[in-house]
This record gives sequence, structure tokens and C-alpha cells, in this order.
Amino acid sequence: MKRMSASPMNPEPAANPPPAIPNPTPPAAYEMMRCKLFIGIQVFFLIVSIFTGGFNYKLWSMLDSALLIQSLGVTGLVPVLDEARLRRLAFRAGIVLYLCAVLDMGINVLVSGVVGWQ
Repeated sequence: MKRMSASPMNPEPAANPPPAIPNPTPPAAYEMMRCKLFIGIQVFFLIVSIFTGGFNYKLWSMLDSALLIQSLGVTGLVPVLDEARLRRLAFRAGIVLYLCAVLDMGINVLVSGVVGWQ
């Protein structure tokens, strides 16, 4: 029987190579980075909504602020949901609410520019 000698660099010869580990798509760290970035953008636009007629205590002018707050709440669910499908659904719902709020902000700017807030 022939004995395999162990070298200092490789004390024990490997019988089989280790199995390849599949890469998760998308990685959890990348997903959380995207979520944090999107929440930062939402907070920025919530602050900007004050200047576009938000918090003017009229139903139409407060709609963009309400939509942004709802969007923040739905997006805040992304880090705590376990299933990837539910995380993607919550993220997409947050995006839709955010886009509705930005559209409403644009309409508020047009209305306040033409009519002006009384």
C-alpha cells in the first residue's frame, strides 16, 4: 500500500473538492442597501412636500404627504419580512405609492403656481 505524504502547505490531501456554493440573487446586503437608499429618498421628498403645498391643511394638498408616509411605512416592512416574494411585493407597493405622491406633488406645484394657495 502506498502512503500519501502530507506536505507542510497541505497537511492532509483532500479526497473530494468542496461543493460549490450558489450565489444568492440578490444578496441580502445589496437588498438592504437599496431599501435604505429608497427610504432616504422618500424622507427627502417628505421634507420637500412641505414646500409644494403639503401640510397646508387642505385635503388635496395633504394627499402627497399622506402617500409619502404610507410609502415609508410599506417600505419599512421590507427588512422584517421573511419571504423574498413578500419583500419584493412590499418594495414594489412602496414604489407605486411613492410615484403617486410625486405625481401629486407635481400637480400641487402646478395648482399653487396658477391659482395660489389662499
